[in-house]
Amino acid sequence: MSDNKKTFTAPVPFDNPDCDIILRSSDGVDFHVFKVILSLVSPVFKDMFTLPPAESDSSVPVISVEETSTTLNSLLLLCYPATTPTFNSLERVEDVVKAATKYDMAVVLTRAADLVMAQFLSTNSLELYALSCRIGWQRHAQEAATQTLKIKELGRPSSAFAGMRSITALDYHKLLVYHHECGVAAQAVVESLIWLKPEPSGMCMWTCTYEAAGRNARKLHIDKHYLGIALWFDEYLVSSGKELLARPCETTLFESETYDQAVGKAVTCTQCLPNVVVHMAKFRTLFAAQVKKVVGNVRLKADGVLMDRIENPYQRFLKR
Repeated sequence: MSDNKKTFTAPVPFDNPDCDIILRSSDGVDFHVFKVILSLVSPVFKDMFTLPPAESDSSVPVISVEETSTTLNSLLLLCYPATTPTFNSLERVEDVVKAATKYDMAVVLTRAADLVMAQFLSTNSLELYALSCRIGWQRHAQEAATQTLKIKELGRPSSAFAGMRSITALDYHKLLVYHHECGVAAQAVVESLIWLKPEPSGMCMWTCTYEAAGRNARKLHIDKHYLGIALWFDEYLVSSGKELLARPCETTLFESETYDQAVGKAVTCTQCLPNVVVHMAKFRTLFAAQVKKVVGNVRLKADGVLMDRIENPYQRFLKR
């Protein structure tokens, strides 16, 4: 039966006149594609192509689908091996994921997940965490959760994000628990510098007799010894620990004003002045590496809900 609605042909690579099937979007755009490609990535389309074609004015069978041309274009680019879509927003991503889920395109979903993480992880970590939890992308949920460690004091009202409208309370609680446990682990790095061995030898922060002497000097266990530390360095460690509890990532150490303040105090000491800049830079590099290591050992808590999503990852998403 003829359709009087005006249609348009999709741009490259979906304008090939040699195609053997046309997918018509809900807004009237015709995508000239090949059955073999869609059959390889979608058992739904494979079954659909076995049905008798509907009447059409075109010599090539036309299948009308519910997706808009924007969604269909991104979906098909993910199906074609030599093409890669970019997404203008996470809302567009959700539309594509829904379509890929409907057509049972497991390979496309995996590819989409990797592309989305690469494009949005640095700027939309909370939204990506929510999206990954809803869809069942466990590995990507962990990656997004790790990225959220850069958010100071996650959980305060100022940390609200769009994805909260559709994330479960359990998944959000898991994120907060993960953030707190990472903070505790990062803060613990400053409690004992035993991980530093044998680096402290000769560093000014534990050889300074002016600052380290006195009732207020603290001793830390390092390489089977208890070494006194300079007061300015002690203050730096305590302040850094508090900052890491609120924002548990190595980036915190490189963006903190506490570091500059510590060095500023150290240069007023005649013993520390000659070497403090070099020694503190070296220490901060080692400090950041240790923070990254201990935080990397903390994982999102697994639970029955999440494992259920892994076994059947997309059904909940389709119900939204």
